[in-house]
Amino acid sequence: MKTVLTALTTVALALCVWGGVMAADEKPSTLHLPWKEAGLTERQAAAHLLNRFAFGPRPGEVDAVVKTGLDRWFERQLGGDLPDGKVEEDLHSLPALHMATAEIVRTYPPTGLVLRQAREAGVLPQDVAPKDLKGDDKKELRQKVLAWAQEQGYHPEKELAGQLMVQKLTRAVESENQLGEVMTDFWFNHFNISLTNGRARPYLLPYERDAIRPYALARFRDLLEATAKSPAMLIYLDNAQSAAPEGATTTMQDEMRRRPVRMGARGGFGGRGGFGGLGKARPQAQAAGKKSPKGLNENYARELMELHTLGVDGGYTQQDVIEVARAFTGWTVLPAGKAREQAENRLAKVQMAGGLGFRSQGEFLFRADQHDAGEKTILGTRFPAGRGIEDGEAVLDLLSAHRATARHIASQLAVRFVSDHPSQGLVDRLTDVYLKTGGDSRRLLIAIAESPEFWSKDAVGAKVKSPFELAASALRATGSRLDDPKATLQWIARMGQPLYAYQAPTGYPDRAEAWVNTGSLLNRMNFGLQLAAGRVKGVDLDLPALDGGHEPESREAALKTYSALLMPGRDLTATLKLLTPMVTDPNLAKKVDKASPKDAGRSAAAGGDADEEVLAGGSEMSATSVKSVKVRGRLGDEPREPVDRRPPTPLEQVVGVILGSPEFQRR
Repeated sequence: MKTVLTALTTVALALCVWGGVMAADEKPSTLHLPWKEAGLTERQAAAHLLNRFAFGPRPGEVDAVVKTGLDRWFERQLGGDLPDGKVEEDLHSLPALHMATAEIVRTYPPTGLVLRQAREAGVLPQDVAPKDLKGDDKKELRQKVLAWAQEQGYHPEKELAGQLMVQKLTRAVESENQLGEVMTDFWFNHFNISLTNGRARPYLLPYERDAIRPYALARFRDLLEATAKSPAMLIYLDNAQSAAPEGATTTMQDEMRRRPVRMGARGGFGGRGGFGGLGKARPQAQAAGKKSPKGLNENYARELMELHTLGVDGGYTQQDVIEVARAFTGWTVLPAGKAREQAENRLAKVQMAGGLGFRSQGEFLFRADQHDAGEKTILGTRFPAGRGIEDGEAVLDLLSAHRATARHIASQLAVRFVSDHPSQGLVDRLTDVYLKTGGDSRRLLIAIAESPEFWSKDAVGAKVKSPFELAASALRATGSRLDDPKATLQWIARMGQPLYAYQAPTGYPDRAEAWVNTGSLLNRMNFGLQLAAGRVKGVDLDLPALDGGHEPESREAALKTYSALLMPGRDLTATLKLLTPMVTDPNLAKKVDKASPKDAGRSAAAGGDADEEVLAGGSEMSATSVKSVKVRGRLGDEPREPVDRRPPTPLEQVVGVILGSPEFQRR
């Protein structure tokens, strides 16, 4: 306890010193946050800022923000560059976070690919199917295949998924750049890709790392292009296999007509699609020897307009979808595995021939031999014939500058930060800010923070936390140390939100009706009780330390004291009245645990293909660790350790009831 108290004191002092000292060259704030006009106290306003633009306050943080100044705190969060040594230290031992995309794909190959290669190498008999390896009688053969996979330098896909989830929760709980993490979560949902998609799965970690997080506080156009060129998005929405229809003139053909290239059969550039066979199949299917459908694929074009930019009522037609799909033909991914070297050799030859319209950047590849170079008309705008990658880039310019896009993004931001049903006036003002600033996320966030709607008493505490937000805010509010995230990740899945596993491209919903039902509320209460009782493994917390080590005189006194500590800046009159009978019920924990659903989110949390789970984890292959973090196995599984049946102490029950209360569910 002494160690925890010392650590909390150090953090509090650091926050106060950091907040109370202004650098000599720091300019006075130009922001105007109208919390006074809304009738809020400064502490109430600081708590509201932390509940909306962060994952909730840590112990003492509301007072630290007051001392810093609300406007100054918000400006520093907009910078997104505060020192984050604790996060860097905790995530240092997660290897995939520091790997290039190609290395990730090589190191964490799909289980099916590993088994096929093992069969080709003679390690796995031809007559043994993947499902046959699951039985106990095949344990020796399974271990042989695992040993061979380790010799190749392969690690289970589950490790990669585990590292992705661990870093997300760790950043949400520990990062000083809270607004950047909130916006990363917001934009990932906006440009959602699901872990349940086996082909996109190996690219998911670099997708968030390289295409979302660096642009979370940037201009929308830059973020849009980063996602459009990401291998994860190209594969998830099938654009990686979209090619010019048969008979259409391609960019490469146009280029070769303009400047005759004498390579023919020798260089492999003769005829339609003659780029040596590069990219004829999907990146993962290619390694498996499978062929993909040829021709136009409209999936990305449709979601680009319906979800990413214009919105479902954005005024586009089916013909616009087709034309946009034509504009993005040839936007694909460099193949993985052995085909990568062959592709790079062919690209080198292309460069020697003047480029012929081909472009590559990291894993992204623009194939001029698959791009429809014909004229296009999109939303009434003419795109001339004879172009290449410029077609898709011009579409991104057109869509990102469109008023319907501005309105769509403005509405989603207003829902995320203000209200489930924001006023039309607020959405209209944010739409204008988007158009005037070119979709500058920082300017949009400033407009939200300066709006009277954000500070309205109807808006304060009106948003319901998602399971992820609830878990992160509970860990932050209690000053918990997250040593092993696995059990908390299991609880987030059990409460209904397995991370990265929402299958539809819409992403997880951001309105209360998606999260408020009897089963989810019981699981939330159960999580609060288990966390407070120290039964969420890997989480270290000291409840008396939150009150300076003082022991409360009664349950009622503890309820009053700890409600104020865990939910600072709120009117708790109604909450105290509601919770008093619950904190005195000696059988509450048993009742809640018995009534709570046990399997919510489990299947989606696993994130693997059912018939390819043989080598995906388990005790037979060592897992990556962060300190004691185990990321092997299904993150949706129930813990196998004996359940702690010890009744909660009075203080544990009080804190658990608070964390599971309707008031704590709100932000």
